[in-house]
Amino acid sequence: MAFLLVGGWSGAVAKDGAPRVVAVLYPETEAPYRQIFAEILDGIQRGATGETVRSYALSEPPDAAGLRQWLDREKPAVTITLGRLATKIYETFGLGVPHVVGALDASPQQMPGRAGVGLAVDPALLFATLKQLAPTKRRVWVVFDPSYDRWLIDLAQQAASSSGLKLEALGARDLRESARQFTSVLQAADPATDAIWLVADARITDSETILPLVVEKSWQRRLLVFSNNLQHIKRGVLFGLFPDNTLLGQRLAELAERALRAPSAPSSIEVLRAVKRAINLKIAAHLDLAIDQALERQFDLVLPVW
Repeated sequence: MAFLLVGGWSGAVAKDGAPRVVAVLYPETEAPYRQIFAEILDGIQRGATGETVRSYALSEPPDAAGLRQWLDREKPAVTITLGRLATKIYETFGLGVPHVVGALDASPQQMPGRAGVGLAVDPALLFATLKQLAPTKRRVWVVFDPSYDRWLIDLAQQAASSSGLKLEALGARDLRESARQFTSVLQAADPATDAIWLVADARITDSETILPLVVEKSWQRRLLVFSNNLQHIKRGVLFGLFPDNTLLGQRLAELAERALRAPSAPSSIEVLRAVKRAINLKIAAHLDLAIDQALERQFDLVLPVW
């Protein structure tokens, strides 16, 4: 299924003066995920000022032949793929067209040289919110997969140093190692000075085993936990940063514009900076944090106390 979205940017025009086509591929999904992709598409349109943006929704199972025919007909100058399904199928075509990825858990370690935005939130933004809510914190614990998120931890080390924090990063290759590391962290962390950061990696922090463990033990010991997964906040984490889908779409449009201007320029997956903030007031009260109305209004989503 394909439909037309009109938008674009003024910096890239075909030689005959006609706007170039920017193709956006995304999965056809049910609510609430359908709204997420609709907001990203809206952001792509908002970030455009002169090109023609056309989108194609991939059904499940996907019609790869139909998509290829659509691409051959549209002849896009640049393609934006949203989600893992669209990205995986598009890559099999090997078209050589500038390509930007978004709305997937992408890592520059796993996708080197690719332009796009991953789901990993900029650690500097997370640490800034931590210091705003709990300025006495001095140390942050995190469990991560070195084969996937070493790049993110390197960024986090720099951001922690700039924020007056010490980052204790512990590697884990699977959920078994992750459980062992988290058990140690939950015992060793000092509630007065320490916080725990949950990375957006289901291989390390899943919702069935690790998250319940962290939520239960952190509640018992009054440990501050933060994340960049909205579902974690609903389950008992103090705060989190999550995608602002419209602004994410605008950023993807900017990266597509850059790819049109300089298709051979070096590129890399970026951390997510287009974010909203959520806070769980029940957890804040349990941690004896002072959250006045002025501070509360700085968050986009505030979960009720009870």
